[in-house]
Amino acid sequence: MSALSHTMGGDLDLSATGGVAVVTGAEQTRQALLRRLCTGTGAYIWQPGYGAGLPARVGGVMDEGAIRALVLEQMQADAGVDQTRAITVSVTSPKTGACLLAISYTDARSGAVQELALTA
Repeated sequence: MSALSHTMGGDLDLSATGGVAVVTGAEQTRQALLRRLCTGTGAYIWQPGYGAGLPARVGGVMDEGAIRALVLEQMQADAGVDQTRAITVSVTSPKTGACLLAISYTDARSGAVQELALTA
């Protein structure tokens, strides 16, 4: 199965020939996870539990435990993540005013361990 390629924060991606790019496999899962983590909670009326709303947390007080729990909940709800394997979520503050979110999961299709990092 494939999907249209979309980089979070931008438009649909273009292929080398100028058409709309298509994505499959681990990259499709990575893009889906970024959308899920960046979509505001309750933004989809037909799926009220979809979305972590992480961008809305920028500038607020960092509650590492709450962020970790929220991200883990969303990762466990995604079909592209192998739920039989461990998912690790690490939230750190490498410098004042910054937040680093490091996620390790196993892609359900390929079986390969994937790393996803977000900074704010």
